[in-house]
Amino acid sequence: MRRQRGGERNGDETGTADAADAAGGRRKRDRSASLALFKPILLLAVTVFVDLLGFGIVIPNLPRYIEVASGTDARYAALLGGVLAASYSFTQFLFAPLWGAYSDRVGRRPIILLSQLGLGASYILFGFAGHNLWMLFAGRLLAGILSSASLGVAFAYVADVTPPEKRAAGIGILGAALGLGFTFGPAFGGFLGYVDLALPAFVAAGIALLNFASTLFRLPESLPIEARREAQKNPIRFRPAAAFWVLRSPVRHLYLLTFLVTFGFSALEQSFSFYLVAVKSFGVSQESQPLATGTILGIAGLVGIFIQGGLIERLVARFGEGPVARAGIALMALGFAIFALPTTLFWLVIGPMLLLSAGRSLTAPALSSLISRRATTGQGLTLSTSQSFDSLARTVGPVVAGSLFNYIGPTAPYAVSAVVMAGALLWGFVVRGEMVAPPTAGPDGGSGAESPASRSPAEELSAVTAA
Repeated sequence: MRRQRGGERNGDETGTADAADAAGGRRKRDRSASLALFKPILLLAVTVFVDLLGFGIVIPNLPRYIEVASGTDARYAALLGGVLAASYSFTQFLFAPLWGAYSDRVGRRPIILLSQLGLGASYILFGFAGHNLWMLFAGRLLAGILSSASLGVAFAYVADVTPPEKRAAGIGILGAALGLGFTFGPAFGGFLGYVDLALPAFVAAGIALLNFASTLFRLPESLPIEARREAQKNPIRFRPAAAFWVLRSPVRHLYLLTFLVTFGFSALEQSFSFYLVAVKSFGVSQESQPLATGTILGIAGLVGIFIQGGLIERLVARFGEGPVARAGIALMALGFAIFALPTTLFWLVIGPMLLLSAGRSLTAPALSSLISRRATTGQGLTLSTSQSFDSLARTVGPVVAGSLFNYIGPTAPYAVSAVVMAGALLWGFVVRGEMVAPPTAGPDGGSGAESPASRSPAEELSAVTAA
């Protein structure tokens, strides 16, 4: 009897050890699978980071470029800056769907490489602009045409290499790379601009060309040859108005929501540097403006890194893309509503700027993931069309923001953005049934996580913001 009990105990211990070994083996295989899944995304994230680092270096110096080239005061320069930004974004609106459709045919990698060359050339034009306003516009138009190939195609790259349930995480990694670029780029660019105004543009050009060389040798192609051959059966026609096909698309309401959010946020992108100089209590001069702008954008960028570098995946897994996007829009509406209240840079940063950065970091990857998962056409065309309408908002938004800044006052663009964000939030609740990602197969073959669509709007916002 004792021998039998001892045998039973030994059998139990052996079975437990075997189960533990099997569980350990599964964990190792899961880790290996995750590493294999995200390795190309991490390589792409490095590419995007370097790309945005160069772009961020130029951002805080744009007002000074415009003031020197045009010889005007800060308020009129804000209006010119709006037109300059609109020219860049309008060319992106026209060309992004073309590049996206072309990437479905030839692959993502060649389009990304072409974009980096175009950015390098545009920065060189900026560096040599001096008092020539036309060179600033030529540089921005060139950047708009060729850089429109980058972000939409980069998001399509993520969609190529991730399953639907991991897409928000992949897009979040890309978003974190964007955040890193916008954290270090403006801070570095503000310092360079303080030393010499032309220096940031030439450094950015060098970074873009080095990034081209790195991408050429390191980044693999993501789109299988079979998918490219299938896309090649349909000819590409350059029809700028073709982006309006989304009026019949199943994701048309998400595109409209993206347009509204970007339109509202563009006021900050366009007029923030001018706003720092215009509010005298901040104590920012025209000479110190690039350094002040770069430092503040760098601090705000840290919030984006934290959210998009890991938090977004947990939030989307728990609540779904729709509630996360709506919570982000609510934070941005609040940030713009209180934007004019702070009278010191300290309160401006820890109040409105942190709210806006957090809101944008939640909304952008959640909406991109939704659009990708609900798409019924090629990922390149779908996500580049999303970028195209994002660019359309950045065409109209900066002109409106610059006009409000010049003719009404420095705080007017942010008041209008608060109203636009409130409208976007309302629209998000109106179409909340369409902001639910298609279910993915769970381990048992059934659907994945329970849809959060049954919660009330108040429950969604309080749950996500409290997480």
